[in-house]
Amino acid sequence: MNPRDRIVFPLDVPTIDEALRWVDRLKDLVGVFKVGFELYTSCGPKVIEEIKKRCNNKIFLDLKLNDIPNTVLRTIRVASNLGVDWITVHALSGAESLKSAVSAAYNNLKILAVTVLTSLERADLMELGFNAELVREVKDLVLRLTKIAYKAGCDGIVCSAKETSQIKEVYPELFTVVPGIRLEGARKDDQVRVVTPYEAILSGADYLVIGRPIREAFSPEKTCIEIAEEIEKALAQKNQNKDSG
Repeated sequence: MNPRDRIVFPLDVPTIDEALRWVDRLKDLVGVFKVGFELYTSCGPKVIEEIKKRCNNKIFLDLKLNDIPNTVLRTIRVASNLGVDWITVHALSGAESLKSAVSAAYNNLKILAVTVLTSLERADLMELGFNAELVREVKDLVLRLTKIAYKAGCDGIVCSAKETSQIKEVYPELFTVVPGIRLEGARKDDQVRVVTPYEAILSGADYLVIGRPIREAFSPEKTCIEIAEEIEKALAQKNQNKDSG
């Protein structure tokens, strides 16, 4: 896979025109465009159709479904007809909802289970009522949710890069999509469990979700190129570590 293909750019904008301007600018520099709540609420399926007219990049419909099995199943059937490549379902919706999503997917739609949002840390999870022992280490909860996703037949998971190495060790078949990526020295914004692109790839991440560091850069195009170079260096280091091991 070309290093640029591992970059997922979120189209976190309110209008279809703005989204398509970003698609035109970055379609040769990133591998995946992510459509989330804001854009999908504003434009609906039309935005998927327009992106597909402009490029062959993967499309990630990030709706983070969290509902009863029947509702999830019916939604995945509809999403399969849109021609998107990935869609997210919360692992916390339970094993049956995840199984329903997997069973309903067709047209090569991949089901990604969301584990623990990268904006949450141990204190947040305890406030939500999670057992203190279970979230003593956030990665313990992530691994438990990953096991449920794997047994349900999901294709991949969304997690922090701080958990990817252990996930890959136990579940190498799952591909990992990692948000919370920040460039060296950049501010964290509302993310908590953050890493650099180099650290993420070295830990076993397959795809990196990178929005604000690209969108707010003086030159988004140059930033994409720099990120791809950083990914390439990390992949080379991984191969070197494998050969020396």
